Amino acid sequence: MINKMQSALIRKELKGVLGSKSFFLDYMLLPLIMALVLPVGATLMTVFMDSSAQEFEQIMALLTISVPEGGEDFAVIEMLINNMVPMFFLMIPVMTATVMATASFTGEKERRTLETLLYSPMSLREIFNAKVMGAFLLSMIVTIASFVIMSVIVFALVWFLLGELFIPSLVWLLVLFLVAPAFSVIGIIFQVRVSAKAKSSEEAYQRSAILILPLVLLIIGQFTGVLLFSPWMFASLGGILAILAGVLIRVAFRKFTYEELLKG
Repeated sequence: MINKMQSALIRKELKGVLGSKSFFLDYMLLPLIMALVLPVGATLMTVFMDSSAQEFEQIMALLTISVPEGGEDFAVIEMLINNMVPMFFLMIPVMTATVMATASFTGEKERRTLETLLYSPMSLREIFNAKVMGAFLLSMIVTIASFVIMSVIVFALVWFLLGELFIPSLVWLLVLFLVAPAFSVIGIIFQVRVSAKAKSSEEAYQRSAILILPLVLLIIGQFTGVLLFSPWMFASLGGILAILAGVLIRVAFRKFTYEELLKG
């Protein structure tokens, strides 16, 4: 449970993020690209670019999706939005949480407020948990808001261009409420630990690049046909990540000490 002091720290963290001069570049640019540019671009290219029905059928057969006669464009849009875009979409919670978590303790050091925070009535574990929870809440709010915006725009665009009713598939429920939260928690805990040891936000942020590597490999595997993500595969991926996140939550704090923070 989060107590009043932790809630106050979380509100302070979120207020600092919302009031930062780099808020748009750090937290909104990537969600806008993933929620608007990517799905809208995929929809428009599918509708207006010349592609033979045979090519569509080959793609759909590869993904085990049946294509109704005369509905190739809509079938490809469904495939792109429900099978391809979710992997890119996972970058939103990871990057959003990473930016905030990276500055969790390095930001306190740079503002010379770390000692004041450590002298507060909160225990070190409570401070750690509040930092993790603040980054997690921000990442999930931005991710869900981005999905709602994307769904509304794609729904309107597909209805206007094709007269078809687009509804996101089960994959999105798994991504939003299983895979994304688990992946976000893993990234946040990793970055909070890095932030505790780093001397500056830039140093901590440079180390966060490793978190994107698994997503890049999964995207490459998807486009090369090595990995074809279905709801079952997303469920399996989410389950594995959830177990890993649970283990990290239990063990991450064990070597987290006042000396480690002050030495960094």
